[in-house]
Amino acid sequence: MSKYNKAREELVNMYLNSLEEGEIPWYKTWNIKAPCNVVSNKNYRGINNLLLSYITAKRGYKDNRWCTFNQLKKNKWKFKEDAKGQGIWVEYWTQYNIKDKKVYSFHAYEQIIKKEPERKEEFRIIDRCTVVFNCDLIEGIPKPKEIIEQDNDTKLINTIDNIIRNVGVNYEETNSDPFYNPLEDKVVIPHKSTFINEYSYHATQLHELAHSTGHESRLNRDIKNKFGTEEYAKEELRAEISSSFLIQKFGLEYDKKHLEEHKAYIQNWIQIIKDKSSELLKAISDADKIVSYLEENSIDKNKELINENLDKEIELEYE
Repeated sequence: MSKYNKAREELVNMYLNSLEEGEIPWYKTWNIKAPCNVVSNKNYRGINNLLLSYITAKRGYKDNRWCTFNQLKKNKWKFKEDAKGQGIWVEYWTQYNIKDKKVYSFHAYEQIIKKEPERKEEFRIIDRCTVVFNCDLIEGIPKPKEIIEQDNDTKLINTIDNIIRNVGVNYEETNSDPFYNPLEDKVVIPHKSTFINEYSYHATQLHELAHSTGHESRLNRDIKNKFGTEEYAKEELRAEISSSFLIQKFGLEYDKKHLEEHKAYIQNWIQIIKDKSSELLKAISDADKIVSYLEENSIDKNKELINENLDKEIELEYE
């Protein structure tokens, strides 16, 4: 088995073990700041995000930054004594030239194509893998700059309002349990006053908005499934993971009530993953697409704002 597949196998096994213990693994990462590369300062996404966030929570790392061995050597940093065997495999994407058989960063590729657009056919996107180490294990790395978020609640409210407006979904707050109706393309949320706190309210909004991306006018997933079916559980898995990415991004917290409401799906998820482990990886891939779609629509397009935080995993360079 390749190192690339071992990295994915590790994530699947960790998730299965957590689910069998009655825990929902991605909830452990909600209070973990999104992992990023110490040199590029870009966030890891998708499978890498979940894997590194889970490891951070499990091992109790305080630093959310990760570093490759090549980056460590180039910057003349050193491992601490307890770093042996603590590396984690991650996957990333890059451009490969089929003529000169060399690997190019996406930035270098874009510069080449800008000058010589006819060379576009020479390149193929390929996946690679590398080992990263948490910065708690490394000496000499400067401390991260402290970023103070101002008026985060207002920013989050505006962001969610932008998503609702830009994706065009019908939205209503009423005396009802939360749900998304694909036939009416409608998200229904209980009144804000009924939630235990702001975090639970926004987490529920994000979860149902994640479901709404499956509409045929958006990402076009098969979401017209009956409660209790395997396909329904798969869609719930996508929405749970994608909302966890967003919750992590916005620094929200979950409450025990929210956790208990979703424990009913655990046995279904265990069976789905045991029957076919690729279903978890597919759910994570779909969740990443959902997050990208919602992030792209989180901008106030009337003001033509540019969101500088839409880091796509395909653009990350870790070596």
